[in-house]
Amino acid sequence: MDNNKKRIKIVCPYCGYKMPIVYDPARVICKGVYIQCKGRRCKKEFEIMI
Repeated sequence: MDNNKKRIKIVCPYCGYKMPIVYDPARVICKGVYIQCKGRRCKKEFEIMI
């Protein structure tokens, strides 16, 4: 990945925790990927749809 491109972090829709997952908005189409929040008190599962 080119270092000049901007990468965006995934944010939990429930608690607002910035997940340690990044994506390039120019190259991504994502649907049906479920992850669990890494926030201390949240731990809810949500789907990434980009």
